[in-house]
Order: sequence, then C-alpha cells, then structure tokens
Amino acid sequence: MAELIFEIGCEEIPAGYIAPALEAMAASLAKDLDALGVEHGRIQTFGTPRRIGVVIPSLAAEQPDRVEKVLGPKVELCFGPDGAPTKTALGFAKSRGVAVEDLEKVETPKGACVQATVHTQGQRTKGLLPELLKKQIPRLPFPKSMKWASHDETFVRPILWILAVFDGETVPFDFAGVQSGDTSRGHRFMRPEPFAVRGIEAFFAHLSQAYVIADPEERRKLVRQEATRLADSLHGKLRASDALTAEVANLVEYPFGEIGSFDAAFLAVPKEVLISSMTKHQRYFPVLDDKGRLLSHFVLFSNTQVADPKVTIAGNERVLRARLSDARFFYEEDRKKRLADFAPGLAGVTFEERLGTIAEKVQRIQEHVRFLVSHVNAEALEDALRAAALAKADLLTSVVYEFPDLQGAIGSIYAELDGEKKAVCEAIEQHYWPRFAEDALPESDVAALVALADKMDTVAGCFGVGLIPSGAADPYALRRQSLGVLRILVQRGYRVPLQAWIQFAVSALGSKLRRPAEATAADIAAFIEGRYRNWRVSDYPADVVDAVVGAGFNFLPEAEAKLAALVSFMKRPEFQSLAIAFKRVMNILKQRPQAVVTPNLFADDSEHQLWARYQQVRDKAGVELKQGHYGAALEAMAELKAPVDKLFDDVMVMAEDKAVRDNRLALLGHLADLFLQVADFRRLQTE
Repeated sequence: MAELIFEIGCEEIPAGYIAPALEAMAASLAKDLDALGVEHGRIQTFGTPRRIGVVIPSLAAEQPDRVEKVLGPKVELCFGPDGAPTKTALGFAKSRGVAVEDLEKVETPKGACVQATVHTQGQRTKGLLPELLKKQIPRLPFPKSMKWASHDETFVRPILWILAVFDGETVPFDFAGVQSGDTSRGHRFMRPEPFAVRGIEAFFAHLSQAYVIADPEERRKLVRQEATRLADSLHGKLRASDALTAEVANLVEYPFGEIGSFDAAFLAVPKEVLISSMTKHQRYFPVLDDKGRLLSHFVLFSNTQVADPKVTIAGNERVLRARLSDARFFYEEDRKKRLADFAPGLAGVTFEERLGTIAEKVQRIQEHVRFLVSHVNAEALEDALRAAALAKADLLTSVVYEFPDLQGAIGSIYAELDGEKKAVCEAIEQHYWPRFAEDALPESDVAALVALADKMDTVAGCFGVGLIPSGAADPYALRRQSLGVLRILVQRGYRVPLQAWIQFAVSALGSKLRRPAEATAADIAAFIEGRYRNWRVSDYPADVVDAVVGAGFNFLPEAEAKLAALVSFMKRPEFQSLAIAFKRVMNILKQRPQAVVTPNLFADDSEHQLWARYQQVRDKAGVELKQGHYGAALEAMAELKAPVDKLFDDVMVMAEDKAVRDNRLALLGHLADLFLQVADFRRLQTE
C-alpha cells in the first residue's frame, strides 16, 4: 500500500464552495477506485481558499487479477446442428479474448446461453491514476465556473498548480495548460515559495509551517478559540454561529484575529440589525455583555499577519461605520410609521402569481386561525388574528429590504415599540419557526396558531396550483413547511383533525384553486403523511410507524401515543403470536360481505366463546382508547389471542354455507376493527 496526495491550487475560492466540492471529490474518487477494484483506505479531504485536495494514506499498488463471467448469445445462435460454432459464437469469443472452445453453456431465465470466463490481469495503480485524477477536476460541482486565458476547460477559479504524488513519485497529466508536479505552495503572502512533496505527514507539516492550516475543521476550531479569547479580553461573550465560524474559516488559510470597535451611538439601533450587518455583510463576530446586550466591539479575522494591526482594524472599522450608518438610516425611516401602517401595502406584493398577493395570503391565514382555534385555545383567537394581520407587514420595511434574514424579528421589534401585546409581538417573529429541521418551535399558542396557519396555507396553495415537489425540486420548501406543521402539532399536543383541516385549506383557496379539490386534498394528505413517516422513523422502527399510520392518520398526539405504546407492547412475550393471529384475521378478510354478527348462526362453541370475549374486551379496551391509554388497550386486546386461535383450530371460517361463512367473516371483522383503532398489525415484522 502506498500514499496518494492530490491537490488543486488556484485563485481564491468562494467560502461557500469549498465544503461541497470536498465532499464531491471524495465521493467521486472513491467511486472510481472501487469501480477499478483498487483497494484503498479512508479518503481524507482538505481545503482552503486557495486549494482543494485529498490524501489517501493507503492505496494498493495494483489492481487484483479479475475473473468475470460474461453472458453471451443464445446457444441456438452459436452452434449449428452439427455442433460447429457459428460466426456469432466466433465473434463473441473473439470480443472477449477467449477461445471458442472455452465457451460454456448455461441455463438462464431467457433460455440456454453461452458464457465466457474472462481473466483480466490487474494493472498497476500508477498507470491508472493519470486519467483517473484528471477527470476528477471538471467533475467538481461549483455553482459557477469560469474559463481563463485561451483554455477551453473550466474551473471555479484559474488553476495555478496541480500536486499529484503517488508512492513518492509524480503522477503525470495536464489540465488547462497546467502540468501536474510534486510541488505545493504555502501562504500566498507569508510563505509563497513552492516546496517539494513526497509524503502525507511531511506535506501537512510543511503547510503548517508555511501558514496554511489545510484542514477546514482545524481552522474552524482555531477561529472559534481565537474569537472567544478576544471576546473574553473585553469581558464579553462571543456571538458566533456555526455557519459564521465555518464561513470565516474558509475565507482564510491561517486565521489572524483582531478587535475592532464602532461608535456606541449606533447601539440605539436594535441589536438584531447591527448583528446582521456585522455577520451577514462583513463576517465579523459581535460581542455581548453578560446580560445579552451588544457591546460596541467586534472580532474580525484576516488572512495575513501584518506589521501594524491598527491599519487593518481601522480599515474594517471604516467599512463597518458606513454599513451601520445605512442601517441606522433605514431604521429611522421605518420608525416614522407604525408597523400596521405598512400592512395595506401588501396588497401590491405578489406571493405567487396564481395565488395572489401577500395581503390575500394574510386573509387566508386568518381564516385558518379561526378554524384551528376551536381545537387549540379559543382564548387565543383575538391575539392570533392580530398577529396574523401584522405578521407579514415588515416585508415592506427598509430594514428587511436591506436585511432579508431579519423578517419577522424586525416586525416583532416594531410591534413592541408600537405597544402591541407581548403575545402578538412574539408571534410575529415566531410564526416563521421552525425555519429548519432542528430549529426551535413557537413558544405560545398564539405563535403556534399563526405558524400552523401560514405553513398549511403555503402547502395547500402550492398543491392547489400544481407546484408539487418532485425529486430535489422544492422551491417553496413544502417539505420543510409540512415538517414544521407536524412538529408543532406534536410538541404542543394539539388535537387538530388533520384531514378536515386539509379539506378546509383547499376550500379556503376559493377561485385560486387550479386542480380538482378532492385530488388536491388527497395529494396534500399523502404528502404530509409521507413527511411524518420520514420524520418518525428516526425514533421508531419503520414497520411500527407504518402500522400506526396505516391504521389511520388524523390526530397527531394520538399517533405519537400509539407509536410509544406499540413499541412497548412489542416487547411482551405474547406479541408475536398475537400479531400472527391478527394477520390471519386480516388475510381472511379480503372481502367482508356484512357487518352485523348474528349469534343464532354460530355453529360451534368457539364462535360463541370468541363473540362473548370480544364484547368484554371491546368494552374494556374502549374505555382505555377513549382516554388515550393505548398500552392498556393493547393489553386488553391480547386477551383475544386464545379464543381466536381456538376458532381457527375448531372451524373453517370459509364454510360452504354462505350465511355461516358471512357471519364468521363479520365476527372477524369486528376484531379487526378493534385492533385497527391502534395499528394495522399486518404491517409489523414478525418472526
């Protein structure tokens, strides 16, 4: 086994491009090596603004010899009546490099065919690598690529050098006029001279000495540590998201941190605006005091250690001053009106061409709130309607126009300044929650109502005009919106009838609906059900989720309780036999001619016994089901196992007498209906 080092050096790569490119490079290289049968160890990636690369500490020196069975034409086409090979057989044998007499006859589903056993001698890896490495470069998925000089090849930025070394020797190839070699380069300004590369350990050690931290994760740690140290020196607390830390780490090859400051007069502007200006526009780290108030200081990072940091700091402070001045102007302009004064303007803002304006969406949100409130908290109606009326108003403010990431947050701040109720202010911001899979959920009934209404209206509207997610395409984030609905319903324990709500959402679209209402509602229900399945399989076995959802999907708190109860019940020793008995019941019930059981038609004691026990269990389990005690209900249902087994042992359900047969099917149907109030046991895996 030998080492491989592959590095593409270029002009500065945008920070957001690096991580996806590294992931794609590792996957592509692994796929190609596996296809060639070249054994390899873990593929390690590294990347900075000026380089993207991989190292493989252990890569086989050659392919193993391979023996492949290749199926050929049918025997009847390959041999004549006298057994002599035909031109078809001769051609197939020649194409596979074998003698015609070595062809075998094998039986296949398509009939008797000839088969060639092909022996291929493995090639040396060194000879395979030039082509393999070269084709990795144009495969890298960048949002934008470019051409330079007179070359036809494209890359994210002009390539300056290519390092390709295997087992201490150069892997020769060229791309876009750049010949691969055995040298790399250090920091662009602090140690730019090239250096020779032979092994992985020495390569990374030399890069580190040349002010290049090649591992993005190591750079992230250094950025966080240095930023925290600088914030501590101010007796403050760093405000640093993982996303900002990762972005800053990919803007530098070696992070050098400094402390900057700004005029404390800017602190009159809401801190959210100042923080957004610092983090989104300048990639600075804000610093807070121990009470969460913003300090007039920030942490900045540069890629170069300069003789006089004051020059760098002053330049960054000058740029930030201009940014904050703009932010203050936008804020002061906004505050010349109340938040509610912006709302009428939403009638001139299109949400989606076929779904109308945002003002129309707000009206639908309020209709949803009225539908939901009776199932949630009737006392929240007034505040929820007010929050819905104001929820989108900040979209027309100057601050949100300049800082789109602050929508909701700015509306909440302005509403508070206008004297709106606390619950209304919180709901304006939190109705966008959750914004991603693990994000926080709305913290009050008012916020939850508006969030649910907004999300369901978006889902229903898009389905209603045919904007249905397909594959990776989901421009309106309907998967995220649906998951948000589910998480809120579950977390807050809301007994909202999902099917009725979906039908209401479709009807609320009125004349904007472009598809049949029934089909639209069915598609939405199936879509949301699918999101629920995908979500819950992370916590429960897939067959359990399938069994619960398959028995009916309407009230989310009940579905959650059933999942927990069923998982617990499956640990009991009688579960397996009970599940098998229920499956037998359901398999027989392919058709159910009647629903009424007539005891006078019972022809065997086992029927009487099962019917009597069923009625006892039905009443007992019914009480537990109404109270949501699904575990206790399952325990009661387990009492039916013995009489069910006895019925199957003593009688033939499908009796010749139609009346007896139909009556027995009706009896089993009642049992099935009882079990289906918890789960469809047919979908559970049994031993």
